[in-house]
Amino acid sequence: MGPIEILFYTVVVIFAFIGSVRGAHRELGNSIIFMYVVAILRFVDERGWSERAIAVLRITDLEAGRINETAFLLISIVFTIVVIVSYQGLTFDFSSQQLKGFGGFLAGLGVGALNGYLIAGTFWYYADRYEYPFGLLTGPLTPVGQTLLGYLPQTIFPNAMYWVIPATILLILRIIR
Repeated sequence: MGPIEILFYTVVVIFAFIGSVRGAHRELGNSIIFMYVVAILRFVDERGWSERAIAVLRITDLEAGRINETAFLLISIVFTIVVIVSYQGLTFDFSSQQLKGFGGFLAGLGVGALNGYLIAGTFWYYADRYEYPFGLLTGPLTPVGQTLLGYLPQTIFPNAMYWVIPATILLILRIIR
């Protein structure tokens, strides 16, 4: 398997193309949801709640590798369900501000790339945090991969509120219009 950052970039590009097709007005609704989920996950980490959940898993006499696999699997399943439901269900639609033409294409591409970054970055963060369970990564990270770890959604800001503020502003703008 190649470097993990190739997978990261691939997911970002795929979601960028999805965004260009769906349009920025629809993708912004998903961005709100993803920013709130990233903030909630970061808030849980800041409070040490994930460590408490892992302590509960230790009671089950799982070996250390299995605890990491279980924790990663639970977070991944919940996050995957959120992603699928947000793309399949109704989201906050900014259709009154719908952009047309090439500008709309570029806006959709950009917002879709943001969503891809939030999705792929969240999975990568938790894969790294739980020591790449299930053999997700067999070799060392490349220098680019090590650099990108500092720019994942959960690590780019020192506090969860940095994701809540733009999501809330977008939500207020949606409600006003």
